[in-house]
Amino acid sequence: LDTCHLFAAGYDLADPDDYERMVNELRAHVGLDRVKCIHMNDSKNPCGSRVDRHEHICKGEIGRRGFVNVVNDQRLESVPKILETPKGVDDRGVDLDHVNLRRLRRMVRS
Repeated sequence: LDTCHLFAAGYDLADPDDYERMVNELRAHVGLDRVKCIHMNDSKNPCGSRVDRHEHICKGEIGRRGFVNVVNDQRLESVPKILETPKGVDDRGVDLDHVNLRRLRRMVRS
């Protein structure tokens, strides 16, 4: 799965009802056990745009609430999640993968 692809396809991951609809459709048509990896990336474009342009976590249209839903979904907790965000360093020279990973880790509820 890819969070930006889901969002571009019209699944608003931040909306609880839409998120549940996505998981239910995934379960019915693919099977949750067949999800082997989730690419984590925000979207530069609005929900349903059908445009796949990745953005840094919480810097795009999906936003924090959408990622909170994904990282705290117990049905997907054993599925590896991989950053697929733009690469480089921020204005302080910190690797952007570290910045994005730190953002995601802060969202995980204990």
